[in-house]
Amino acid sequence: MQKDSSDNIYENVGNIRITYKQQSNRDAEKDWAETDVLSFRAYKNADTDSLHMGAELTLKNKETILELIEALCRLYRTTEK
Repeated sequence: MQKDSSDNIYENVGNIRITYKQQSNRDAEKDWAETDVLSFRAYKNADTDSLHMGAELTLKNKETILELIEALCRLYRTTEK
């Protein structure tokens, strides 16, 4: 896996970067979630590594990841033709 400048691991899916941000890697003043989070950010364009601001999903328990996957599957099934 790749790591960003804050030592967080990430994967790219299309133009979206999904980053696993550990609570221990964040400054206290930026630790609004008080837990690990998944960050979803889009690249601004194909010629740069610059990213738009994005959403963060708090990972307070293991079920959160499953809920995300289930929601993505429901969305896909609903729009599948």
